Amino acid sequence: MKNFTEPLIENKVFHIYTRGIDKKPIFLSDKHYRSFLWKYHKKVSPYVDTFAFCLLGNHFHLLIRVKTYQEIDKLTDLKLCPKPKGPIGLFISRVLGDILNSHAQMFNRATDRTGGLFESPFRRKPVDSLIYLTHLIKYIHLNPVKHEIYSNYEFYPYSSYQEYLKFKPRIINKTEGLNFFGNLAIFEKFHETDTSSEEKISKLLIE
Repeated sequence: MKNFTEPLIENKVFHIYTRGIDKKPIFLSDKHYRSFLWKYHKKVSPYVDTFAFCLLGNHFHLLIRVKTYQEIDKLTDLKLCPKPKGPIGLFISRVLGDILNSHAQMFNRATDRTGGLFESPFRRKPVDSLIYLTHLIKYIHLNPVKHEIYSNYEFYPYSSYQEYLKFKPRIINKTEGLNFFGNLAIFEKFHETDTSSEEKISKLLIE
């Protein structure tokens, strides 16, 4: 079995996911979901390209590519983000950890609970093929239907599928994400007609 805590590496794609302790909820309101996404957008997005995300009641999925040092240097030179401290992979891991801690504190205050909220540490798996990547994007987008949380993945408000349909997405790298499929029409058709994504990647997932 691969090490699910292996370090993040520049210019590599990773599937990142975790869930609540004992599979208990980590989001209970629209405010919880939007607060998490806002923190992710502000703190993590400058250092990664996000190709898919989905937040559900008791877990979440992210599919990211860690940017190269050259890409990040250009952004820091333009003062679009702070310069990362130390190796980029460790820096992003720390920032993600900080976001999870911040979310847990907010959640605990709102629900009058104490203690840890997430399974620790969050899991990360390298994505090393285009086939795996495209099926993983679909799998992440269809998660609300898989877990019977929402009947139509196209309109689920806390996944990146809707961002692919927007002219100016907020979090995802739409251009590069669509390039994996060819164009938006193929992207949409792939989600509609292919039913084998979970089977193709099931051995690579832990849920």
